[in-house]
Order: sequence, then C-alpha cells, then structure tokens
Amino acid sequence: MADILNFINRTFGSGEMLLIQLAVFFSVVLFVGVLLLIFLRRNPASQRLGRLLRQDAPALSKKKKLLEEEDQGVVAKVATPLHGILSPSNAEGRQRARTRLLQGGFRSQKSYRNYFALKLVLTGLLPALFLLCGLFYRFTPEVFLICLGLAVVGYFLPSIVLSVIIKKRQQAIFRALPDALDLMVICVESGLGLDMTFKRVGDELRSLSSDLSDEFHTVNREIRAGRPRSESLKNMSLRTGVAEVQNLMTMLVQTTRFGTSMARALRVHADAMRVKRRQVAEERAAKTAIKLTLP
Repeated sequence: MADILNFINRTFGSGEMLLIQLAVFFSVVLFVGVLLLIFLRRNPASQRLGRLLRQDAPALSKKKKLLEEEDQGVVAKVATPLHGILSPSNAEGRQRARTRLLQGGFRSQKSYRNYFALKLVLTGLLPALFLLCGLFYRFTPEVFLICLGLAVVGYFLPSIVLSVIIKKRQQAIFRALPDALDLMVICVESGLGLDMTFKRVGDELRSLSSDLSDEFHTVNREIRAGRPRSESLKNMSLRTGVAEVQNLMTMLVQTTRFGTSMARALRVHADAMRVKRRQVAEERAAKTAIKLTLP
C-alpha cells in the first residue's frame, strides 16, 4: 500500500494537485463522451426527411442533391480524410464493419466514415488530453504506460459503445417479435399478401418497437423496388443479427417456395417465440436470485 501511495505522490504530486488533475481529466472525458454521441447518433431531421422522401417518391436527382448538401458539414469535412487510416483494407473487413453499424441502427452511408474517424481521433485525443492536464512535465515510464493505456481505450471505446447499442437493439427486437408474429397471422388470415403484411405490421409496431417497425418497412420498400423477396428477407436477418429473426425469414422463404399455409407456419413460430421469451425471463429471474445472495 505504501508503494502505491509513493507512486501516486511521485507521479501526480500533492493531493490537491491530484484532485485538480482528476477533475480536469474527467471533465474532458465527459466532453469526449458527448462528442462520441454526436458522431454516432442518428440525425432526427435526416430521418424525417428520409421518410418524407420515401413516402412522396421524388426524383432521384433531387434526393441525391439534398444528401450531397447535407454531406458538406463540419463533421464530414473532418471525417473524410481521417477514416481511411483505420478503415479495413480488405472488402471483407469493410463489409463486417458496415454490417455491425447496420445492426446498431446506423444506416447512413456516412456512419461508416464517422465511426473510423472517431476511433482515430479518440486514440490520439485521450493521451494528449491526459498530458495537457498537467502531467507533461513528469513524463516518467509510468506516465507513458498510462498514455498507452488511454490510447488503447480510445481505440476500442467506439467499438464497445457500438456493441452495447447492438445488444440493446437486438433485445428490443427479440421482445417485440412474438407480438409482430401475432399481427402477421391476423393480416395473413384476413387476406393480405405478405408484402402488404410487412407494411401493416410495421405501422402497428411503431409505438411498441420502432426498430422492428423500421425493419418491416425496409423489407416492404425493397420488395416494392423490385428486389427479390428472398433477398429482402435475407437482408433483414443480416441487419438485425437476431437468430430468431433469421429463423423467421428462412421459414417465410420456405413457405413461399413450397406453397404451405403461411398462417399456420406463423402461428407455430409465434407460439415457439412466446415460449422462448418466457424461458428467457425465467432464466433472468433465477440469475437475479443468485446474484442477490452475493456480497
């Protein structure tokens, strides 16, 4: 313990100086966190504009012009020359990164660019800010290790945040999927085709799960645009990354191909999903009882 206190005194100086440096450092980290949210968050105005453009079906040239004007912001000018440094060099790595961004709900083309630009900025920014907090005149081996650790944290921080966003989104989709299947059964039994079923269910799910609602609307738009139904369903399973959605899409493709009863298959799948959701809830409840016994 004495060695640790001596190391802190040698590295950071007096206790008051340590408190000042920690306060400045955590303030800077909070500021960087806000920048992280600004880089990764989806622009609500852009989302509303995109929905209006899709509903009104304007000319493609007008839409392209609006997107190009939006791309001339400060973030775009900074991120464009930086993202290529850490961006994967092979096509497989780039596709994997884009898939993860899609699974997190970031569908904009500039999300990929901003993501890798942010990784590069944080890798250099956190160590630099640590030194600017008053430690640059005590550049000891210990300080060098701290800077190296902060560089590693800055590099992996966007990936960690993205993983958390993906997990929360997948959980929300999983919880809403049984209700979506019940709505699909009602729509199919009432005589709606599968394409219109996706649109109607997407409208009804808007208040329950906006993520799953957007996925259903995306499938409907892709099919209306002329993409094969099987390919559109496969794209939805890739965008969500949820195993239950992949099973549903496979079941829909097989049902369409072999001409079996769509409503019966959906009802069986909905019952299985509801049982699995209850089992997951029971498993979490059992784990909670065990965790409460731990000190």
